[in-house]
Amino acid sequence: MKSISIYLLLILLTIVPAFGQDDEVAFTLEDRDRIMRTEKEVEALGEEMDRRFMSLRSEMNTRFDAVLNRIEVLYWGFGIVIAFIILIFGYIMWDRRTSLHPVRQKTEDLDEKYRKLEHIMREQAKHDKKLAEIMRSAGLL
Repeated sequence: MKSISIYLLLILLTIVPAFGQDDEVAFTLEDRDRIMRTEKEVEALGEEMDRRFMSLRSEMNTRFDAVLNRIEVLYWGFGIVIAFIILIFGYIMWDRRTSLHPVRQKTEDLDEKYRKLEHIMREQAKHDKKLAEIMRSAGLL
């Protein structure tokens, strides 16, 4: 009995909604006019949104261009600073070489004079016994 009542309930639940859908809604001219006005308003809103988006896009483009110009100025500034630093290092190296050259030349001249004096002293020490003894005590012979 219980299963029959469940089947009857299911049949009723499927049939009853079918009767509720029989009423047909009439489509009037007023409804058509309302739809046309709505379409026009939607089109007007779409055009207004397009204009706003275009103005925002152009404003954003100008701002991006301004930022890119600032970045470009920074690149040039960094490039100039780096070039200046390289120039300073080059000048320092050149200055060191030019300032050391006279000192090196003078040292070479003194070395040459020392060698000549040493040679002369050794030659003289061969003939002068006293000089040879002094040079030996100094560790030059």
